[in-house]
Amino acid sequence: MIPLSKGAEKKISECLHKLTEEDKTFRVSHDALTNELVLTGMSMLHLQVMIGRLKRRFGIDVEFHTPKIPYKETITARAETQYKHKKQSGGHGQYGEVHIRIEPLPRGSGFEFVDEVVGGSIPRQYIPAVEKGIREVLDKGILIGHPIVDVRVRLFHGSFHEVDSSEAAFKTAASHAFHEAFNHARPVLLEPIVNIEVTIPVKFMGEIAGNLSSHRGHIKNMDSLADLQVVRATIPMASIANYETELKSMTGGQGSFTTAFSHYDVVPAHLMQQIVTQHMPLTARMAGKNECR
Repeated sequence: MIPLSKGAEKKISECLHKLTEEDKTFRVSHDALTNELVLTGMSMLHLQVMIGRLKRRFGIDVEFHTPKIPYKETITARAETQYKHKKQSGGHGQYGEVHIRIEPLPRGSGFEFVDEVVGGSIPRQYIPAVEKGIREVLDKGILIGHPIVDVRVRLFHGSFHEVDSSEAAFKTAASHAFHEAFNHARPVLLEPIVNIEVTIPVKFMGEIAGNLSSHRGHIKNMDSLADLQVVRATIPMASIANYETELKSMTGGQGSFTTAFSHYDVVPAHLMQQIVTQHMPLTARMAGKNECR
């Protein structure tokens, strides 16, 4: 959700909080990964009513859309690279060389930086700059601009110049080295997987099961509850962006569902390429379309 009213950014949280106090089925959260305000309600109509109330009562107009999927980036293989940052432009130049190895870590491990430099090939005072340069790339991402996770980086060698070396030079060298290594380490996208529980009249069971499977869902178990059927499955978050509308259409409004985050898993290769293409800058996509063939 994006506020359109001038100066609304400061007061929108307070106003939304008032609405959540009045209606306990209306919830507001902040997604740290996508930096979005996320509104949750009983239905799309419910959200439209609450947004209308926000405008009428508080004079705040907003634009809303389906929440972004908080993908993450990682690697699946080891890679080794070196990069020398060398620049001379009068006076002191810039010089820093780093040799790194990167390798995947178990899911949920985060990031590890290992200093294996011996013999003073990189002076101690520049090591933190190397780590900082890598961490900045982790935050920005490489494939689609989402955080890079579950990677270990080993700094094992490099070189420096007595006059031209600096923290900035080593930070730049580390950033370029990590980019190169990442692209050679079979990078992949990770997508959030959610647990979904769908409650429907028994007569819709076949259609619902088939629909979940078509959305890359995996049914775990089913329970009967009087004349209702409860279906529990895991499914990619991206696959259920419009599930409320689909479920209403399939069941004539007689179905309901709840979701809860489960884990992250690798995006299938053919879908990953589509996602990467969608996140490319428009100028890059246009350039690709204008290529002579």
